[in-house]
Amino acid sequence: MDRKTLLGAAAWILALQFFVVQGIVQAAWTTPFSLAHNMISDLARETCGPLVRAPGYEVACSPLHGLMNLSIAANGILIPVGALLARRAWPTTVPMTLALGMIMLTAPGHALVGLWPSDTGPAMHFAGAASILALGNPGMVLAGWAAWARYRGRAVTSLVLGLTGIAGTLLFMREVDLGIGLGGMERIAFYPLTLWCGIQGLAIALSRRKLAHA
Repeated sequence: MDRKTLLGAAAWILALQFFVVQGIVQAAWTTPFSLAHNMISDLARETCGPLVRAPGYEVACSPLHGLMNLSIAANGILIPVGALLARRAWPTTVPMTLALGMIMLTAPGHALVGLWPSDTGPAMHFAGAASILALGNPGMVLAGWAAWARYRGRAVTSLVLGLTGIAGTLLFMREVDLGIGLGGMERIAFYPLTLWCGIQGLAIALSRRKLAHA
Protein backbone atom coordinates (compact mmCIF):
# COMPACT_ATOMS: atom_id res chain seq x y z
CA MET A 1 0.00 0.00 0.00
CA ASP A 2 1.41 3.40 -0.96
CA ARG A 3 1.89 6.45 1.23
CA LYS A 4 -0.96 8.29 -0.47
CA THR A 5 -3.47 5.62 0.52
CA LEU A 6 -2.18 5.60 4.08
CA LEU A 7 -2.62 9.37 4.29
CA GLY A 8 -6.19 8.95 3.09
CA ALA A 9 -6.82 6.37 5.81
CA ALA A 10 -5.35 8.77 8.37
CA ALA A 11 -7.66 11.57 7.20
CA TRP A 12 -10.67 9.30 7.72
CA ILE A 13 -9.48 8.26 11.17
CA LEU A 14 -9.05 11.91 12.11
CA ALA A 15 -12.70 12.50 11.19
CA LEU A 16 -13.51 10.78 14.51
CA GLN A 17 -12.44 14.03 16.18
CA PHE A 18 -16.09 14.99 15.65
CA PHE A 19 -17.11 12.75 18.55
CA VAL A 20 -14.29 13.91 20.83
CA VAL A 21 -15.16 17.55 20.23
CA GLN A 22 -18.84 16.89 20.95
CA GLY A 23 -17.89 15.53 24.37
CA ILE A 24 -15.76 18.59 25.11
CA VAL A 25 -18.45 21.04 23.97
CA GLN A 26 -21.19 19.22 25.89
CA ALA A 27 -19.07 19.33 29.06
CA ALA A 28 -18.86 23.13 28.78
CA TRP A 29 -22.66 23.55 28.97
CA THR A 30 -24.10 25.11 32.12
CA THR A 31 -27.72 24.35 31.15
CA PRO A 32 -29.15 20.80 31.01
CA PHE A 33 -28.10 18.77 27.98
CA SER A 34 -29.62 15.52 26.76
CA LEU A 35 -28.51 13.24 23.92
CA ALA A 36 -32.15 12.25 23.58
CA HIS A 37 -33.68 15.72 23.44
CA ASN A 38 -30.95 18.11 22.25
CA MET A 39 -29.99 18.13 18.59
CA ILE A 40 -26.37 17.96 17.49
CA SER A 41 -26.76 21.48 16.09
CA ASP A 42 -27.59 22.78 19.57
CA LEU A 43 -23.90 22.35 20.38
CA ALA A 44 -23.03 24.74 17.55
CA ARG A 45 -25.57 27.50 18.29
CA GLU A 46 -23.98 30.93 18.43
CA THR A 47 -26.69 32.38 20.68
CA CYS A 48 -28.37 31.30 23.88
CA GLY A 49 -32.05 30.79 23.31
CA PRO A 50 -35.21 28.86 24.08
CA LEU A 51 -35.96 25.43 22.65
CA VAL A 52 -39.09 23.33 22.35
CA ARG A 53 -37.85 19.92 23.46
CA ALA A 54 -38.88 18.26 26.70
CA PRO A 55 -39.30 19.32 30.34
CA GLY A 56 -35.93 20.39 31.70
CA TYR A 57 -34.35 20.99 28.28
CA GLU A 58 -35.85 24.29 27.21
CA VAL A 59 -32.68 26.36 26.76
CA ALA A 60 -29.63 25.91 24.55
CA CYS A 61 -26.45 27.78 25.43
CA SER A 62 -23.17 26.47 24.04
CA PRO A 63 -20.09 28.39 25.25
CA LEU A 64 -17.79 26.43 22.92
CA HIS A 65 -19.99 26.65 19.84
CA GLY A 66 -17.04 27.87 17.76
CA LEU A 67 -15.15 24.66 18.45
CA MET A 68 -18.16 22.57 17.39
CA ASN A 69 -18.57 24.49 14.14
CA LEU A 70 -14.85 24.15 13.43
CA SER A 71 -15.08 20.39 13.98
CA ILE A 72 -17.96 20.05 11.53
CA ALA A 73 -16.20 22.16 8.91
CA ALA A 74 -12.99 20.17 9.41
CA ASN A 75 -14.80 16.98 8.48
CA GLY A 76 -15.86 18.71 5.30
CA ILE A 77 -12.16 18.55 4.42
CA LEU A 78 -11.11 15.27 6.04
CA ILE A 79 -13.88 13.12 4.56
CA PRO A 80 -13.35 14.00 0.87
CA VAL A 81 -9.56 14.01 1.26
CA GLY A 82 -9.75 10.52 2.71
CA ALA A 83 -11.97 9.33 -0.13
CA LEU A 84 -9.67 10.81 -2.76
CA LEU A 85 -6.35 9.61 -1.35
CA ALA A 86 -7.58 6.14 -0.32
CA ARG A 87 -9.23 5.42 -3.67
CA ARG A 88 -6.75 2.62 -4.45
CA ALA A 89 -7.92 0.72 -1.37
CA TRP A 90 -11.27 0.07 -3.06
CA PRO A 91 -12.36 -1.79 -6.21
CA THR A 92 -11.75 0.17 -9.42
CA THR A 93 -15.35 -0.09 -10.61
CA VAL A 94 -17.89 2.51 -11.67
CA PRO A 95 -20.27 1.79 -8.73
CA MET A 96 -17.40 2.17 -6.26
CA THR A 97 -16.30 5.41 -7.89
CA LEU A 98 -19.85 6.70 -7.68
CA ALA A 99 -20.13 5.68 -4.03
CA LEU A 100 -16.94 7.47 -3.05
CA GLY A 101 -18.01 10.45 -5.16
CA MET A 102 -21.25 10.69 -3.20
CA ILE A 103 -19.33 10.59 0.07
CA MET A 104 -16.90 13.24 -1.17
CA LEU A 105 -19.84 15.47 -2.13
CA THR A 106 -20.92 15.67 1.51
CA ALA A 107 -18.09 18.22 1.82
CA PRO A 108 -20.20 21.27 0.83
CA GLY A 109 -22.89 20.13 3.26
CA HIS A 110 -20.40 19.97 6.12
CA ALA A 111 -19.15 23.42 5.16
CA LEU A 112 -22.67 24.86 5.16
CA VAL A 113 -23.51 23.30 8.52
CA GLY A 114 -20.25 24.50 10.07
CA LEU A 115 -20.38 28.03 8.69
CA TRP A 116 -24.10 28.64 9.24
CA PRO A 117 -25.32 27.45 12.65
CA SER A 118 -28.99 26.53 13.03
CA ASP A 119 -29.85 29.66 15.00
CA THR A 120 -28.15 32.31 12.84
CA GLY A 121 -28.32 30.72 9.38
CA PRO A 122 -31.10 28.13 9.50
CA ALA A 123 -31.80 27.86 5.76
CA MET A 124 -28.17 27.21 4.80
CA HIS A 125 -27.67 24.97 7.83
CA PHE A 126 -30.60 22.71 7.04
CA ALA A 127 -29.72 22.61 3.34
CA GLY A 128 -26.25 21.42 4.27
CA ALA A 129 -27.53 18.85 6.75
CA ALA A 130 -30.03 17.49 4.22
CA SER A 131 -27.32 17.07 1.58
CA ILE A 132 -25.12 15.13 4.00
CA LEU A 133 -27.94 12.70 4.72
CA ALA A 134 -29.03 12.44 1.09
CA LEU A 135 -25.51 11.63 -0.16
CA GLY A 136 -23.64 10.04 2.72
CA ASN A 137 -25.97 7.24 3.80
CA PRO A 138 -26.86 6.00 0.29
CA GLY A 139 -23.20 6.36 -0.64
CA MET A 140 -22.23 3.93 2.11
CA VAL A 141 -24.84 1.42 0.94
CA LEU A 142 -23.55 1.65 -2.61
CA ALA A 143 -19.97 1.23 -1.35
CA GLY A 144 -21.01 -1.90 0.50
CA TRP A 145 -22.57 -3.38 -2.61
CA ALA A 146 -19.62 -2.42 -4.81
CA ALA A 147 -17.02 -3.83 -2.39
CA TRP A 148 -18.90 -7.03 -1.51
CA ALA A 149 -16.93 -9.47 -3.65
CA ARG A 150 -13.48 -8.21 -2.69
CA TYR A 151 -13.67 -6.64 0.77
CA ARG A 152 -16.46 -8.52 2.55
CA GLY A 153 -15.86 -7.18 6.06
CA ARG A 154 -15.67 -3.55 4.96
CA ALA A 155 -18.69 -4.11 2.72
CA VAL A 156 -20.80 -5.43 5.61
CA THR A 157 -19.80 -2.43 7.72
CA SER A 158 -20.80 -0.11 4.88
CA LEU A 159 -24.19 -1.76 4.39
CA VAL A 160 -25.02 -1.84 8.10
CA LEU A 161 -24.06 1.78 8.73
CA GLY A 162 -25.61 3.07 5.51
CA LEU A 163 -28.92 1.31 6.03
CA THR A 164 -28.97 2.39 9.68
CA GLY A 165 -28.42 5.99 8.60
CA ILE A 166 -31.20 5.80 6.02
CA ALA A 167 -33.62 4.30 8.53
CA GLY A 168 -32.67 6.94 11.09
CA THR A 169 -33.19 9.69 8.53
CA LEU A 170 -36.65 8.49 7.53
CA LEU A 171 -37.76 8.08 11.15
CA PHE A 172 -36.31 11.46 12.11
CA MET A 173 -38.12 13.16 9.25
CA ARG A 174 -41.39 11.61 10.41
CA GLU A 175 -40.59 12.56 14.03
CA VAL A 176 -40.69 8.94 15.16
CA ASP A 177 -38.17 8.56 17.98
CA LEU A 178 -38.74 4.92 19.07
CA GLY A 179 -38.23 5.98 22.67
CA ILE A 180 -34.75 7.50 22.22
CA GLY A 181 -35.95 11.06 21.59
CA LEU A 182 -35.65 13.06 18.39
CA GLY A 183 -32.13 14.05 19.36
CA GLY A 184 -31.26 10.39 19.64
CA MET A 185 -32.85 9.60 16.30
CA GLU A 186 -31.01 12.49 14.66
CA ARG A 187 -27.77 10.91 15.84
CA ILE A 188 -28.81 7.57 14.35
CA ALA A 189 -29.18 9.43 11.04
CA PHE A 190 -25.97 11.48 11.14
CA TYR A 191 -23.40 9.47 13.09
CA PRO A 192 -23.00 6.52 10.65
CA LEU A 193 -21.01 8.50 8.06
CA THR A 194 -18.37 9.65 10.54
CA LEU A 195 -18.22 6.19 12.12
CA TRP A 196 -17.85 4.66 8.65
CA CYS A 197 -14.92 6.91 7.84
CA GLY A 198 -13.14 6.04 11.08
CA ILE A 199 -13.75 2.29 10.75
CA GLN A 200 -12.74 2.17 7.08
CA GLY A 201 -9.66 4.27 7.76
CA LEU A 202 -8.58 1.90 10.52
CA ALA A 203 -9.28 -1.15 8.34
CA ILE A 204 -7.18 0.25 5.51
CA ALA A 205 -4.32 1.20 7.85
CA LEU A 206 -4.35 -2.22 9.53
CA SER A 207 -4.34 -3.99 6.18
CA ARG A 208 -1.18 -2.06 5.27
CA ARG A 209 0.43 -3.14 8.54
CA LYS A 210 -0.39 -6.79 7.82
CA LEU A 211 1.12 -6.49 4.36
CA ALA A 212 4.27 -4.94 5.80
CA HIS A 213 4.71 -7.89 8.16
CA ALA A 214 3.84 -10.55 5.61
